[in-house]
Amino acid sequence: MIQQLTASVAATAFPIFGQNPPPESHHSPQPVTKQAAEAYRYLYFRPEQLGTLEALTETIIPADEHSPGAKEARVAEYIDTMVADAPESVKRQWDIGLVLINNMAQNSFGKPYGECSELEQIAVLSEFAGDEGGRDTPEEKFFLLLKRAAIDGYYTSKIGIYQDLQYQGNVALPEFPGCGEKGLL
Repeated sequence: MIQQLTASVAATAFPIFGQNPPPESHHSPQPVTKQAAEAYRYLYFRPEQLGTLEALTETIIPADEHSPGAKEARVAEYIDTMVADAPESVKRQWDIGLVLINNMAQNSFGKPYGECSELEQIAVLSEFAGDEGGRDTPEEKFFLLLKRAAIDGYYTSKIGIYQDLQYQGNVALPEFPGCGEKGLL
């Protein structure tokens, strides 16, 4: 009786024991590509906002000879995840900020920010940032929010940590290399 009771509890608690898994859990015979396996589904931002967001983060942290930029580090995905769980006031700030920067690009160059050239994007973002320390206008407030999110997203990604910062892990160094001339205050 104990064996039957144990078997019935195991079959209900763990459906794999004592029965076949449902057909939808069977693997597809088709191989999964790396892109399909890594495909991200945006949680908050609309498709028309994504080009702007990716271009903005890449303008803040561009690719260079040392390491890839924000786009390859998938910073827009990080920001999307953070904004999706944020309060409505923060979501509204992102929505308004993206509209403001696209309007500024449209007024200056006749096209949305994501379609501007790299130099045009830098010009628009520089004007948009204004006096970072002032934080008086909605544009400046959004720029600070954007910059902080881009930096957080980049330096918590594998690219930011391992390629840009060249973090080696928790290893003992035979000697302390120091900061060098540039690191002195």
